[in-house]
Amino acid sequence: MKLSIDDSIRGVPYYPKAALYGADGGWTRLASNENAYAPSPRVIESMVNAVFEVNRYPESELELKGALALRYGLKPQNFVIGNGSNEMIEAALRALKTKGRAGVIVAEPTFAFYRIAAQIYGYEVVPVPLDSFRLDLRRVAERIDEKTRVVFLCNPNNPTGTIFDDRAFAAFLNSLPPEILVVVDEAYVEFAEDRLFPRSFDYVDEHPLLVLRTFSKAYGLAGLRIGYAAAEASLASFLERTKQPFSVNMMALIAAKAALGDEHHLERVLENNRQGRKYLYDALDALGIAFLPSQANFVLIKIGPHAEALTGRLFEKKILIRWLGAYNLPECVRVTIGTMDENKLFIEALKRF
Repeated sequence: MKLSIDDSIRGVPYYPKAALYGADGGWTRLASNENAYAPSPRVIESMVNAVFEVNRYPESELELKGALALRYGLKPQNFVIGNGSNEMIEAALRALKTKGRAGVIVAEPTFAFYRIAAQIYGYEVVPVPLDSFRLDLRRVAERIDEKTRVVFLCNPNNPTGTIFDDRAFAAFLNSLPPEILVVVDEAYVEFAEDRLFPRSFDYVDEHPLLVLRTFSKAYGLAGLRIGYAAAEASLASFLERTKQPFSVNMMALIAAKAALGDEHHLERVLENNRQGRKYLYDALDALGIAFLPSQANFVLIKIGPHAEALTGRLFEKKILIRWLGAYNLPECVRVTIGTMDENKLFIEALKRF
């Protein structure tokens, strides 16, 4: 049976309300850096048709690997598909720990799961503080010692939205001994517009490098949990052997292929993000509130000593934002760029506060 999603079906309530929080609806979700827009109609159609085959195990990952290879000028054997990028983070830590080399370097602040996973697998975590909210890779290189095994880099960094550039990244890679793996997490890469953003895939065959990307953000598949890693073929094969069989479900694989093939939908998402980001910048400037220019789909905003209280007040109004106390930034919040209506709702609430 073959079904298609026409315009009338796309208009039913469940489809545009995918970003709502709570069964009663009405929530504005600006806390988790989700895509505010529903996935490509191609994704929805492909998933509806796949419903009739869920009695079977997932299909091979080779088709998705081939599509990624074609898109990025690599080979299918350079890719590993994961149940979100988190599976790739854990796979790297499981596979690479050796006696005498159990050190992990992370930026501070950055995506919390690097530290959490490293501690679960028995690594010693060495933090490198950001400099004016940016990561200086020279400072990272200075912290590497005989214990270091893995370096985690998030670019654009979460929660700051800042980046390091291609020249600094290339110099950093060239400075490292071959036994150290660099894991660069580019979950927000599609949103980055700086022309100096690193060309990470150019380096995977030259260095011990694992580049992580995801379909959760720009492609709007967060609920399906699918990501991927790119690496030199032998490293990719090694990581592949540490995965559980069928760790990525059928719907995720089918949806990812469909999403990758709809470039027009992706560009609409990115254009909406540009417009929303500009709106937030202009509104915050008008209010005299400091923020960090972002290369991602969120903005770090400095509220001051009442940042936590603001988060609680907005929660009462069903507006979710992220207070950054857990990141040692107690005067700051992180706000996802939503739809224009959601952005305006946040700014109006901020004005009242």
